[in-house]
Amino acid sequence: MAESFDVLTPLVTPFDADGDLDIAGLESLVRHVSAAGVDGIVPCGTTGEFETLSPGEYRTVVRTAADTAPDDCHVMVGTAATDVATVDERMAFAAEQGADSTLVVPSYYGGQASAAGNEAFFHAVLADAPLPVYLYNIPGAVGQKLSVETVAALAQSDAVAGLKDSSGDLSYVTAVMNQTPDEFTVYQGHDGLFVPSLVVGGDGGVSALSHLLFDDLERAGTAIESGDVPQARAVQRDVLSPLSEACAEFGFAPTVKALLADRGVIDHATVRPPRDSLSPEAVASVTERLE
Repeated sequence: MAESFDVLTPLVTPFDADGDLDIAGLESLVRHVSAAGVDGIVPCGTTGEFETLSPGEYRTVVRTAADTAPDDCHVMVGTAATDVATVDERMAFAAEQGADSTLVVPSYYGGQASAAGNEAFFHAVLADAPLPVYLYNIPGAVGQKLSVETVAALAQSDAVAGLKDSSGDLSYVTAVMNQTPDEFTVYQGHDGLFVPSLVVGGDGGVSALSHLLFDDLERAGTAIESGDVPQARAVQRDVLSPLSEACAEFGFAPTVKALLADRGVIDHATVRPPRDSLSPEAVASVTERLE
């Protein structure tokens, strides 16, 4: 089981009622999760709707998040793109803003790449990486899985710090742990598997629910550290899994934004197409699960 764990927040990107970037809202959100005690933030990830941001908005989000985060808060910037040059550009900008690491997915257009093709893509990215790189396996969004063998091969690079896995496949996580060095960090990106991942030796989670439920995640992780698996299991079943299921049903960004707006943390639950905001009935359903 995990001897220690981290919880990082994959930040939503606040928009105003018209869908424009809400910079003050982003600053407030970073302060909110930092005050709660999260170990790090991840701007411009999947939950942050990075693919809907213009280049200028992307830079504004990265700069604002890095400037607002306290010194003891790890800043891992999502730098996904379909071409190596853009990933390199985004990594360089993240480094300039004082980020601590970057998060990179396989190229997500063109269908299922071969393992050799994915490895070549990452080696090209890693060649000039100015920050430690976390690999990101999210086949539901990217359209392909980053194979265990590819992760194991890339883990030999000094530039690679670890993996965020959002596949929802615990056997995949276990296989990665078995085939990578002990110092290779494995973060769970699926809130429904936070506790199971810690039990099998994971290092924590990049958890959308940490926007609101950091105390519960901390309680579950601390229970695992102390060997109290039943307590951790209860938190997972009673608190984390029901809301994780809601996020899976309605979408992580729309659901988290609806909950944050309901709690007054952000002003609006606005999302950008192709995502849809939750209906009033769906908002009532998810807020009930948060109580």
